[in-house]
Amino acid sequence: MALEEDQDFNTLQWEVSVTLSSNQPVIGSEIIITETKLVNSYHTIGSLPPPSHSFVYTWYRHSIPCSVHRHKLATVQCTSCAKLNASIEKSYHCSSKCFSDAWNKHKKYHHWAANAARNNSTGNQQDVKKLRSSGSWPNLIDGSVLDENAIMVEEDNIWIKVGSSNNYVPTLYDYDFRLRLHSAAVDSSLGTRLSLDNIVVTDPVIKPSHPPRKMIRLPNTLNSNLKAQSSDDVVFSVLSYNILADSLSTKAFSYCPKWALAWEYRQENLLEEIIKYDADILCLQEVQCDHFENFFEPELKKLGYSVMYKKKTGAGLFTAESEKSTNHGCATFYHSKLFKEIMKYELEFDKEASSVVNALEPEIRFEGSHCLTSKDNVALVVVLESLQNGSNRDDFQSRICVANTHIHWSKGHEDVTLFQ
Repeated sequence: MALEEDQDFNTLQWEVSVTLSSNQPVIGSEIIITETKLVNSYHTIGSLPPPSHSFVYTWYRHSIPCSVHRHKLATVQCTSCAKLNASIEKSYHCSSKCFSDAWNKHKKYHHWAANAARNNSTGNQQDVKKLRSSGSWPNLIDGSVLDENAIMVEEDNIWIKVGSSNNYVPTLYDYDFRLRLHSAAVDSSLGTRLSLDNIVVTDPVIKPSHPPRKMIRLPNTLNSNLKAQSSDDVVFSVLSYNILADSLSTKAFSYCPKWALAWEYRQENLLEEIIKYDADILCLQEVQCDHFENFFEPELKKLGYSVMYKKKTGAGLFTAESEKSTNHGCATFYHSKLFKEIMKYELEFDKEASSVVNALEPEIRFEGSHCLTSKDNVALVVVLESLQNGSNRDDFQSRICVANTHIHWSKGHEDVTLFQ
């Protein structure tokens, strides 16, 4: 967005500050602007607040100029260059005609690259060259649909406009290219600029790998004569999954790349895996309130699940991280075509511990109270009745009790874990 003609950028007293959900874009994972602030450029104490305003955003993708006509955007790549590990910059052309006209000179690069490959025992190729030589990108972009306002040239770098909202989902065409976000504030009444562009440049877009999950089968170490039985031949499957609340996914997992911890990336992968198991009953732990309401509840309802949720209480906590540790809870889902809810119980372990603490001797009551009643873990218990053959009859059917909980675990507090 250009400055208005009657505006002098030196008079703009406001600056935009932008924070992205992640600086590492991933194909298919939404990049969200988590915070946008307008601050005084001069950082003057006691200055007047900014006028009513809105923010405008523009996303760009770094692109490659034609190797022959540097002022034009490359739309075609020579895949032989990538296979031969030739100079990647020489492989780009603005059109098929440009490539054809330059062929006599261009094929010399193939000859040089082939000789170099024979002298290079490693023969290593970058992943991006493998991808582009696989035919995934027959054309880089349709140059005919671009107008001059969609292209920005800066210091021999070409940037193509790809979006104009407060979020962006990278595609395969963004792979290995950097993205650039321009943000500015606009006066809501006058429509004039209040700030210069704030510019954020991301890391190159990556394509995440999805290695198969390595399942560990636990050996049966119990010497028990019990045999598995099914009442009235009612067979069902249950999945229990601690999905790791986004608010808890930072400090304890410093070994994991930030982009892989970003909720925008994880939520889609979690849902895909959960759906793949096709369980009749789902018990999820560490589900944030907003993620339950805005994502899991609507998505799983579409698949025929009934839902219920119990948030941690937050009562009696003595930690500075109380808000982060209490914004999640337990969520239970069950297939409504297989079960109906008979009754539901919500247990709050800090309240359940009160009667135990009150029965303690006075000299140890305080210590017991601190250990047992300061932990705000909860349990969500539901009694479900089977709907045989999909019916909803009033006569008695097989019932099951499903308890979903995330009990406290901390070194030195094994007694609390045992109590819960």
